[in-house]
Amino acid sequence: MSTADDRARGLMVGVAAGNLLGVPVEGRSKSQVRERFPDGVRDITARPGFPDDDDLAQSLIIAEAAEEGPLDVEDLGHRFWEWGEVNGLGMGNLTSQVLALFGGSPPRRLGWGTIDDVRQPRGLAIEDASRKAWGGKSAGNGALMRCMPIAIRWRDDAVALARNSVVSAVPTHWDARCGWSCAALNIGIAAALRGETMDADALIAAAEEAVLASLPELSRYGYEAGMPHSVRIAVAQAASLEIDEIEFDGWNLGFTLLALRAGLITLWRAPDFEQGLRAVVEAGGDTDTNGAVAGAALGARFGIDAIPQRWRDRIAELREGRTPLEEYSDMLTAARG
Repeated sequence: MSTADDRARGLMVGVAAGNLLGVPVEGRSKSQVRERFPDGVRDITARPGFPDDDDLAQSLIIAEAAEEGPLDVEDLGHRFWEWGEVNGLGMGNLTSQVLALFGGSPPRRLGWGTIDDVRQPRGLAIEDASRKAWGGKSAGNGALMRCMPIAIRWRDDAVALARNSVVSAVPTHWDARCGWSCAALNIGIAAALRGETMDADALIAAAEEAVLASLPELSRYGYEAGMPHSVRIAVAQAASLEIDEIEFDGWNLGFTLLALRAGLITLWRAPDFEQGLRAVVEAGGDTDTNGAVAGAALGARFGIDAIPQRWRDRIAELREGRTPLEEYSDMLTAARG
């Protein structure tokens, strides 16, 4: 049986496994994935020589910030700007728009830049940039894809977990559905890290109670008491579907609530790590992001030893020379005190 430390390591390695497994079929429909991979998506086929993709790279940014203490919107804005300057691989449209407003010009996405290459941002404050780019309509999945390390850091403190989950979304994804998605997912993942199960009703109640406790602060970002109806529906749908019924393609494939469903369905329904992750990736849509979210949830549920060794070996090979992902989970566990 896995330990809490094993499950935390599984979360971090799971982000990479899902991200990398999903990249080759990103944007394809379920039927198109089946046509290209009639035997299923079984192996990580990414080529070496590339920096971490945005799902994993931003997850590591969040992990580093969380290790230092409670998250801060302005600080995260600067961290994301630095990443956009020196790396930027896979950056989503909304994040790109926000960082262009924050920086005064688009981030350069150098790929293999260094900290010495980073220009100082000269645009709007990050809160203003995020709100302006949002425009009252966009609820993309770019905040959800990176929030999962927060569940390791504040596993046993639901209020801090929800507060920091919401704050992690604000710099680039102003829509409240994004922050609520992060809070809901991480409440569920934290339960898995503790070796517990939490059904949909309990998850909704826990998330609402935890966010309510932080409303004096979170109200400045547009948050109110009570989970938005659409987020509640997404949680309920995840609880009612079987793993083989899911599909994520369509015009809104980058919607935060689809990625939330991907994480919760695998958290509650997957028989094991590999079958759960393959089911999400083979369902089509924004497969690298849905894969990253599902991989984290599955890793938190089943532990690192449940991740196929061939995937773990490939991740280590592709990331040779970089900090091992297990070290990020261990530092977050240590930061809990």
